[in-house]
Amino acid sequence: MTEFQTGTPSTRQIQGFIKESTEVEIKLITNELLVGRVRWQDPDCICLLTQDDQSMIIWRHALVYIKPQNGGMGNRSLQVLE
Repeated sequence: MTEFQTGTPSTRQIQGFIKESTEVEIKLITNELLVGRVRWQDPDCICLLTQDDQSMIIWRHALVYIKPQNGGMGNRSLQVLE
């Protein structure tokens, strides 16, 4: 199992999205766009609470990017490259 690196910038930024309940847009490698709030993360997955209150688990390897909706947390975005 991969050890969860809590000190990395990407992990800290996602934790900020969780703490501030920031609405985010997630783009998947399938070109789908998902919108919701990140509930939790672990080394392998991110849980997104969708706009219709459904929990969705997304494997990290399926991510293209995560960015705040409506300019939340400034103009920063996270790109996941694996």
